[in-house]
Amino acid sequence: MQKINSEILERKITFLFFENPKRTFNVKQIKYFIGAKINDQEFFKILFSIARKGYIVDGGRGKYTYNKNKKYLVGKISRRVKHLIDLDTSTEFKISKKEKAGLLQDDLVYYWVDKKSNIRIASLKYRELTKYVGVVKKENGLTLLKNTSLDTDILVSGKCEENDMVSAHITDWKYNIPEGKILKIIGNKQDTNTQIHAILEEYNLPYYFSKNIEKEASKISKEIVKEKNRKDLRDILTFTIDPADAKDFDDALSFKKLKNNNFEIGIHIADVTHYVKENTLLDKEAKSRATSVYLSDRVVPMLPETLSNDLCSLNPNEDKNVFSVLVEIDSKSNIISTEFTKSLIKSDERMSYEEAQFVLKNNKVKLPPEVTITGKSKKVSKEICEALLTLNSIAISLKQKRKKKGSVFFNKEEVRFVVDKNGEPIDYSIKIQKEANHLIEEFMLLANVLVAQKIKEKNRTAVFRIHDYPDEEKILELERFVRNLGYNVRLSNVKDINTALNALLNAVENKPEKNVVDMMVIRSMSKAKYSTNNIGHFGLGFNDYTHFTSPIRRYPDVIVHRLLEKALLEKPPKKEDLESVCLHCSKMEELATKAERASTKFMQVKYMSKRINEKFEAVVSGVNERGLFVEIKSSKCEGLVRMKDIPNDYFVYDHKNLSVVGQNTHEEYCLGDEVFIKVVGTDLDKKHIDFKILERKE
Repeated sequence: MQKINSEILERKITFLFFENPKRTFNVKQIKYFIGAKINDQEFFKILFSIARKGYIVDGGRGKYTYNKNKKYLVGKISRRVKHLIDLDTSTEFKISKKEKAGLLQDDLVYYWVDKKSNIRIASLKYRELTKYVGVVKKENGLTLLKNTSLDTDILVSGKCEENDMVSAHITDWKYNIPEGKILKIIGNKQDTNTQIHAILEEYNLPYYFSKNIEKEASKISKEIVKEKNRKDLRDILTFTIDPADAKDFDDALSFKKLKNNNFEIGIHIADVTHYVKENTLLDKEAKSRATSVYLSDRVVPMLPETLSNDLCSLNPNEDKNVFSVLVEIDSKSNIISTEFTKSLIKSDERMSYEEAQFVLKNNKVKLPPEVTITGKSKKVSKEICEALLTLNSIAISLKQKRKKKGSVFFNKEEVRFVVDKNGEPIDYSIKIQKEANHLIEEFMLLANVLVAQKIKEKNRTAVFRIHDYPDEEKILELERFVRNLGYNVRLSNVKDINTALNALLNAVENKPEKNVVDMMVIRSMSKAKYSTNNIGHFGLGFNDYTHFTSPIRRYPDVIVHRLLEKALLEKPPKKEDLESVCLHCSKMEELATKAERASTKFMQVKYMSKRINEKFEAVVSGVNERGLFVEIKSSKCEGLVRMKDIPNDYFVYDHKNLSVVGQNTHEEYCLGDEVFIKVVGTDLDKKHIDFKILERKE
């Protein structure tokens, strides 16, 4: 049986009056509305409290009305129900524990400010129907949904079993915890597939295609028909370079030496729009998804595999329809001319980044088994070897030019987990960007810039990838943060913030705190997004930039392909609200990124759950009042060291210096400090790892 919470019931009753300001309600009607089991004494005590605060007027004879004489402001609940943001002024206020009773993140509320400048929340105004995902537990005869994104359990109704992972809506909140209805049973929490699907459910990301979508995809003809306006480039040396485990190849490079000793470099992108026609079911589904989702152990594609891994994918030794950017470049990496055309190619070689890197480093055509995709020795042609070396030289030059124009260069290490057939993490690999990665990146960036410049000609409506300047307050915060680490750099009020950021990133290269600083620099940045309003791309230092090179996995690229085709044919673009599509794509990209991080955290916890009591070298990656966050150097797994698990003293949080300090020894732990830790526990439901510091690394 749930307990009565008078604050929550007050909020529910005031909502009735605020929603119906012209009506009079009697005691019987109010009791019926709240639907809670409550005795008369408690009920009238709550009514008296609401009337005393001036929210309602007691009209006598058990009748009450809304108080029209009191004025209210409207705010939005934020930061895990700890703050309120005024909707008119954007002023942020802290709210007390008492005031936040019965409220959820993103609730809109009516509020007022008392004489002591305290925030008083009068009533809920609007609550979005949000889906929550968690684990079912049966306690004291109640079915509870635990470990959601909320700070409270949810009392749920619906057929389910202990340890089921389910999604639910909150339907009411009249007792100490909210009530909800189960929407979907995802599966048992012990199953890895269930855990991954639960992450996708939480962020409203689909993980299967309907039969109608699959049917439409299967009907698309695989036959390559020669088209009048499609250039035949199958005789030119062409190859792809992708991750070893890639299944879809949406870009290829071609290389041709011209008679004038210049080079023609072809940047060929899968012609997805040749197969995915506007307003078809496939197109609508791709637009809805907006992006493929790259999780720790799988890819959830934007397009069905028939398209992404076969029809559109630039597989080796197969004729493929592409959209090409042909660039003539001289020996000094100057662009002489550019041509945009639909074309037909045949890739001569499918290479992994590791294979291409071996060729670049060793200038050899014979590749040893340890670097090949197949695990067997492999030989590439002399022409491909020469092409790679020349392309790399041009890519280095393009990168240097970018640097002069203000591109900010990150080289953040990313972890990828190796899973067995049951989806269990058994190993990990650290993804490090090398020359082969930079080679592909530079030519993709070049194509995106050239296409952006083309589609905006004649003041056409176009779609851009934009990135605003960093917020000044965040840059000041970053400056204070790195100075606490001992880096005496100036980032605020400088003429060239890009150069200052690059100097900082160079300074931390190969240092223990590198990943921490990289992360803080990224946090100080604005979020890149899609828009028809071109403000340039701060991070890359480009005035014009778009996304053209990945139409298999990004819907904005599909839009840009269509815009480019219209521009080449000099046809007006279709009249549609592209800005709203841009907003949708930006939002879906953000959700996909959150899901990716959640899946990586899940794999980290699962991997560490089999390493209890093992010892590792780690770096302090975060500090708060609960303790220290530390990141294992080898696997990049991050967890918490609680204050009690820091040895030799009683430690407290020093907010000003972002450190924890021993009360007796004055020993200090700061960001970037190297320590030896032991794994003491994991919680898969909460996606949490607990560490204990053994000693500081000298």
